[in-house]
Amino acid sequence: MKDSVFRFWNQITVAVFVIVVFCFWLFLYPFIPVTREMSVLFLWNSGYLTERLMIPGGLAQYLGEGFAQFFLNPFNAALIYAVLFVTVQQLTSKLLRQFFPAIKDKVRFPLSLIPPCILWYVAMLPQVPLTPTMALVLVMIVGCLVMGISSKRLRLIVLCLAIPVMYWLTGPMAVLLVLCSIRWIPLTATLFAACLIGSSYVTPYPLEQIVKGIDYNWSGVRKMGTYEEMECDMLMRQQKWDKILQKFKSPESPAVRSAYIYALHQLGQMSKNEFLSRIVVPQNMYSSEPSVFCVGDVHFVVYFGSLSSAFMVSDLASMIYWPYISQRAAFEAMEYIPNYNKSARALKRLTEICIITGQYELARKYLSILDETTFYRRWVQKMRPLVDNPQLIDQYPYFKQSRESYEQTEDIFFI
Repeated sequence: MKDSVFRFWNQITVAVFVIVVFCFWLFLYPFIPVTREMSVLFLWNSGYLTERLMIPGGLAQYLGEGFAQFFLNPFNAALIYAVLFVTVQQLTSKLLRQFFPAIKDKVRFPLSLIPPCILWYVAMLPQVPLTPTMALVLVMIVGCLVMGISSKRLRLIVLCLAIPVMYWLTGPMAVLLVLCSIRWIPLTATLFAACLIGSSYVTPYPLEQIVKGIDYNWSGVRKMGTYEEMECDMLMRQQKWDKILQKFKSPESPAVRSAYIYALHQLGQMSKNEFLSRIVVPQNMYSSEPSVFCVGDVHFVVYFGSLSSAFMVSDLASMIYWPYISQRAAFEAMEYIPNYNKSARALKRLTEICIITGQYELARKYLSILDETTFYRRWVQKMRPLVDNPQLIDQYPYFKQSRESYEQTEDIFFI
């Protein structure tokens, strides 16, 4: 029995690693990948793919956003991260075997766990998308194929062809291919440097950003929101009001305080009048002074401090039938996306507002975009009849009450 354990020790360790990664993302930090999903608008059309492939690292970005769209479900996110990390571990082990065949397995295996652990840490940073992870996987696959070529001359030829191609597809992560022929490193390093410098002349990005990776690290860490805001935003989307009360008894974020007060109202622990008198909708970041608005007898300050808080404000305003505030917050949320991407979640909300306010042509435009996504297509099919036959709106309580609120209240944001 003891011999069997030692014989399959590596396999057992890998299995435990996969389970730990899966449980970590599913139970401890599911809100981080969920936040990444709401900063993505992945479309199944050739134009979207072409747009990505026109910049260095475009394929890695395209694949990263393709996987990120599945993060709408935390289970999918946990599974994808587990598969990606174990794939990197297996590729690292194979590369170490090809580079250093004399190293014993008991040394090689622990070393193979280092890259996935680094990626694990990187995945915890909200400002880092999936692009560098996908780039690493692609480069390691090509590296394994190149190292498998027995002829040194043929390997050099293939490597010289692979470096510019992989650079354009994956970005600066392709620098790892330079190591595939140690004898010819000066040549391959020069070729890689030429790729970097050359791409700065054919793309609208400065050399500094190209060297760092165009979509490797988003600027503006606070734009994504704090862990507190990201987790509360996820729980609001899931309508888990009891968990919001359990986790955020002393919240720091104004948006989280608003969610906490609304959770009290939803669970019957606070009347509607008291809830409306205590709601804290945060202040406008673009104003030097807080902007105070009035809806009926309710005075409040509007503030969109991050991507997550803006979405929380939008959801909260939608739930209490304030469509104009919900619309403004959804627009602000898209402006917070660090790489200037669009958001399927924001477009979904904006479509709802267009239906409420009677902007049917604009609603059709948004629906045509969302119809090319994976997880919003079914919702699009439900909304199209409302756009084509506005009289059906009265059959939906949310749209009916929101429209009544919109018609009876002055539009304080869009006049």
